[in-house]
Amino acid sequence: MRASVIGLGAEHLDNKPFETARDTIQTAAEGGVNIMDVFMPGREVRENIGRALAGSRKDWIIQGHIGSVDTHQQYDISRDLALSQRYFEDLLRYLNTDYIDIGMIHCIDTPRQTDAVLSDAFLGTRSSPKRPNAFLSSGA
Repeated sequence: MRASVIGLGAEHLDNKPFETARDTIQTAAEGGVNIMDVFMPGREVRENIGRALAGSRKDWIIQGHIGSVDTHQQYDISRDLALSQRYFEDLLRYLNTDYIDIGMIHCIDTPRQTDAVLSDAFLGTRSSPKRPNAFLSSGA
């Protein structure tokens, strides 16, 4: 599958009703968009996107962020492997999928941050045998 030239950044769907997510995703698809970036860690927005993708997941390339977490209902960044894995597992569950197509390590802004992430166990994800370039759950 080839990614569309324009993608859907889904951040604006946070704190919006399901109908907005559904209509936005449907309109994007009708316009030829097939790649979506989902970094928001909140359960409701992820569930709304998952419901809106029902029946069309195979038509979308999803970029999911690893290390995007929710602290006291406030978006945050974590390099704690267990916490990040939990939010990654939640992303899969709430989107009703067993893989994401592109995994992005969230918020690496400096060479020092890059070195820190690459030198520890944070990269605990694995690829899918069916889709070698797709990220899967690393646990359960």
